[in-house]
Amino acid sequence: MNRALTVARLQFVGWRSVVGWPWGILALSFSINLALFSAMNENDDFEPTTGGLMSIYVVMFVASINAITQEFPFALGLGVSRRSFYLGNVIHFAGQAISYAAVLYLLAVIEEATDGWGVNLRFFGVPFPLVEHPVLRFLAFAIPFLLLGFIGIAIALVFKRWGVNGLLMLSTVALAAIGGLVVLATWRGWWSAIGGWFADQPGWALLVGWPALLTLLLAGLSYLTIRRATP
Repeated sequence: MNRALTVARLQFVGWRSVVGWPWGILALSFSINLALFSAMNENDDFEPTTGGLMSIYVVMFVASINAITQEFPFALGLGVSRRSFYLGNVIHFAGQAISYAAVLYLLAVIEEATDGWGVNLRFFGVPFPLVEHPVLRFLAFAIPFLLLGFIGIAIALVFKRWGVNGLLMLSTVALAAIGGLVVLATWRGWWSAIGGWFADQPGWALLVGWPALLTLLLAGLSYLTIRRATP
């Protein structure tokens, strides 16, 4: 466990990229959206909702890939086991997810209290209309960080384990699977049923429940893969 904690602390050596880039890009996205909708000067009934919040999640997704591709060989060179490296990254991403979600939740509360920063803008509080319980709202911010983090880890481990051919094969299989499902759903006329299923799901299931299950699945697969990954 001590080695795992050391790996987790190692992630913060380059704190500018770990903290600065995600929040810097999010601040830029927020500023652009706020300026845009302030300039539009719409009526009070207009409540714009943007996807700018996704910017911080995308940056964290990229950071999770970098953590494996760049730091994995370095850590193994220092004598860190694959298990310790993996657990260290899990601790790191869990800590980031909790702390970042807390800040986003606070910003969403401020946004709600100020009537969308004075222009009815819904930027941080996107999950609020779907979930009402404070804990679920917090998890709605935190779980996507973990999900995208493990997706990034899984992609990076495929590259470390099987190289470029592995990535190309993964992309091909994913494209074929998604394309096949789209064709099948169109052929069988399932789109209305699929839409109804999503509509019937409670907000917490869509934002917390299903993403959490997928995160656990990816975490297990990533652990099995890293045991055979090469630097």
